Amino acid sequence: MIHYDALAINRNMALDLPFREGVGTITHSLAKTKPLVTIVDVGGVWTTLDSYLQVLTLNGVNDYLWASAADTGNLDFTSQDYSIGGWFWLTPGGADDKTLLSRFLVNVDGWELYHYTNEILTLRHHHASQGVGFERTSCYSRNWAFNKWWFLGVSRSGAGVQFWRGDIDSFGIITTTCSAGGLVDADSCNRNLHIGRDAAAGSNLFNGMLWRPRAWFERYINEIEWQQVWEKTVEWFRS
Repeated sequence: MIHYDALAINRNMALDLPFREGVGTITHSLAKTKPLVTIVDVGGVWTTLDSYLQVLTLNGVNDYLWASAADTGNLDFTSQDYSIGGWFWLTPGGADDKTLLSRFLVNVDGWELYHYTNEILTLRHHHASQGVGFERTSCYSRNWAFNKWWFLGVSRSGAGVQFWRGDIDSFGIITTTCSAGGLVDADSCNRNLHIGRDAAAGSNLFNGMLWRPRAWFERYINEIEWQQVWEKTVEWFRS
């Protein structure tokens, strides 16, 4: 048996939620810091795929997950490299965008990763220190269609961001567009982490399924590493 921390891909892991529990309102991260994550308004959201993999289904109305600011201090992404990834399936409907992960206060500090209703996936930083009119910058990629499983990988270094995407058949790098001047460092943020919800209660709720959201601090996951993660997990979604 290979110890979790001995695997190269797990170096600098800040969040890793495989959803092994399959029941209840608490789920546990495998990352060394082991933040406790609470599922809110859970109502039959545990789903078993044909492959017997357990995933979470969030209803877009009142389901989401959260972890305290105290437990997620290494997700305070400011000037350092970081990476976020996982599998998700989004269901259309509603006027709001769908938030995958967020740890921010709008136009003040922190970061968010969310899906527009026009199938654009955006990573955005908030930085009040830049002054009025410059409180946020972002990078995005297109064509994240509804009603199918997607594998997401996004890595940030300096002002640059790169998205990678996989489905049940293929994996590859995709065009990523950033604000003029690139992604400005987020202002330091001491706020709760949310999965499937915006910073504001009841706002931009995720509607669909997700599995194993992961995040790395002070580490830029490259294309080869992302492809290896996709290859090791894609079989769960092909059956």
